[in-house]
Amino acid sequence: MQIHLKSWLLMSLLLLVLVPTTSASSEVDNSSEILTSPTLDGIWVNETLILNGSTTLNPQNVDWVLYDVTDPYLEWPILRSGEFFSVVNPVADNLWIWSLTIDVSGLNCTCWLEIGQPNGLGKEFLNRIIFIGLGPHDPMISPYHPSSIMVDNSVEIATKAVLSDSNANDSNIILSWCYAPNGACDGVTNSKTVSVDWEGNSGSFEINATELELTDGLWDFNYYLQDSLLKNSPDVSISVYVDRTNPISSLICPNESSEGQNILIDGSGSNDGVWSNNLQYVWYINSPEGNVYVPNTNDSQSVLNIELNESGEYMIRLDVIDWVGRMNSTVAYVTVDNVIPVIEFEIEGVDVRNPNSWQFSEGDNLSLHPSVIDPGDENSGMSFYWYLDDELVSEFERYSVKDLEVGEYNLLLIVEDDDGANASYEMDLVVKSSKLSDPESTSYTALISLLLIITIAVIMSRRLTSVKSKPSSLPKWKEKVSQSTSGEETANDEESELWD
Repeated sequence: MQIHLKSWLLMSLLLLVLVPTTSASSEVDNSSEILTSPTLDGIWVNETLILNGSTTLNPQNVDWVLYDVTDPYLEWPILRSGEFFSVVNPVADNLWIWSLTIDVSGLNCTCWLEIGQPNGLGKEFLNRIIFIGLGPHDPMISPYHPSSIMVDNSVEIATKAVLSDSNANDSNIILSWCYAPNGACDGVTNSKTVSVDWEGNSGSFEINATELELTDGLWDFNYYLQDSLLKNSPDVSISVYVDRTNPISSLICPNESSEGQNILIDGSGSNDGVWSNNLQYVWYINSPEGNVYVPNTNDSQSVLNIELNESGEYMIRLDVIDWVGRMNSTVAYVTVDNVIPVIEFEIEGVDVRNPNSWQFSEGDNLSLHPSVIDPGDENSGMSFYWYLDDELVSEFERYSVKDLEVGEYNLLLIVEDDDGANASYEMDLVVKSSKLSDPESTSYTALISLLLIITIAVIMSRRLTSVKSKPSSLPKWKEKVSQSTSGEETANDEESELWD
């Protein structure tokens, strides 16, 4: 089961003719320096295959498989397999020279030899293309490029030919292509024999978008090698993404704004034809003072939400970059209007804000702390003017009132920002005397109060005397009752004396 899975994997690789670059190496295999062999791709044997090489891994753990890849579009049959090298000789610490001998008599194929050794949790492989038997054998071609490439003008395609009985210089590469926006050809398929620069078995040719009249979009390319005997290699497929035009940068933003106001700048209208989803957005802000900075955003953000805190004219620039590096820019201008500062007033040590008037005693100090709200300026960029009864008394941010005589005063604060806009705050100050009352005035008031009390006492005394001196006249029935009551009290008293 493991062999079949490996076979399918290798078949898939060959269907793309994406033979590993190391297999096409002229001197060493692509499996680094761990498992190597000087034997090149394309050797032709009839009866016995002998392969030599070196390894830095334990040579006791090895397996090898010989596949038939004559028809790369079928599952690769396994022709031979085994374990262990045929001969192993140690030459140094952790270095062995090995030889592998395989009997291939009776075989006639283009074969793929794979040698593998465990390396920790992974595995090291050595691969070679072998021609076995009388033939004829179709050529093979191995790409030195990825299966997908991007083209804005031209691109060089590097590849390697593996032939059994001819030279690469006598071979041709036939290229075919078609427009395939959805992955399959949509329209006419074109083909031509390309001019190849060969150096040994390695060659390169050019795909030129202008010469081939390629429009922006996805194109499906295929090429194959045809040797001098007109035998053809399997196709190599390439997905070519063509982008020949510059993107279009577009932004929408308001013409005016106010200091501290959030504005939305929209660059989502930018496009790059069929590749609009592959754009990067880079924003630049040029302030009225000429400072250029990049706002906090990322390349994929097409909408910018920003707060401009300085009055004047800003220049907003948007650079749109497509995936092949083409760029287009556009600019817009925003005029930011100045905002008049707002003054919030407070008195130190008192939980009162924005009073219209304040009263305090003579000799006390009054510390005044204004809080200025201006989205466009820091307090360090503002001017402060304190007026007391129209006289300029301070130009500092804070002002302390002291040494004022008893009376009423008018206090005015004017705050001016760096654009000349100003705000004012006005309040009344009342200074009362802190001295005790006048002794003469106090004595006079006390004397009057004493006389008043004496007068009231005399009047009340006279009234009480008048009430007591009046005779009591009771009705006759009340007199009788009184006499009766008096007689009863006398009898009761006598009775009490007897008991005592």
